[in-house]
Amino acid sequence: MALRAFPAYYSYNRKLIPPYKASKPWIAHFAFQRLKSLIRPNMSVLEFGSGGSTLYLADKVESIYSIEHDPFWFKEIHKELEKYPSVTHVLVSPEKKEGVEQYKSVNGLFSTGLDFEKYAHAADHLPDNSIDLLIIDGRVRPQCLKQTKSKLKPGGILLFDNADRESYQETIKSELNGWKMEMYNGVTVYDAFFNETRIYYKPSHL
Repeated sequence: MALRAFPAYYSYNRKLIPPYKASKPWIAHFAFQRLKSLIRPNMSVLEFGSGGSTLYLADKVESIYSIEHDPFWFKEIHKELEKYPSVTHVLVSPEKKEGVEQYKSVNGLFSTGLDFEKYAHAADHLPDNSIDLLIIDGRVRPQCLKQTKSKLKPGGILLFDNADRESYQETIKSELNGWKMEMYNGVTVYDAFFNETRIYYKPSHL
């Protein structure tokens, strides 16, 4: 695996640029290769954490509902997304308050003292069994998973980035029990560090 990934690692790191500048998702390289094979033009996508993945998918799927928490990042990406009518790009910023433990972000800078409850619930209005691809790559990922896995159609695809983080394991184990899983780790798109991205498939009976 490491030798197979070396050409990609060299290509990404020969000239490091932000993934969104290349319109590529910031995920494990082999997960990106797998994602390419799964995309269909009639897909509806729900995404937590906008960026290169949003830009990559914007002209390849029917619709994207992308939720972002950071107003500065939202503004930067929104300029690039305005030309794509398929994308609904929404900003749901966290609130400054303490005491709601389950909606605190334990990963990511500048998240201390912020509550992400509205962010995790930002897709509650979408019908259940209406989404083909769910991408969880933003804040409070365990809560986003709990709130939105019902939005996936039976057989739908879940892409969960940085899935090896310890703080995610309990929720992943309890919420995705019985789901088929593919694990991709190692070289990351336009990043010198390695990463783990998992792709899950919702069972047809759920």
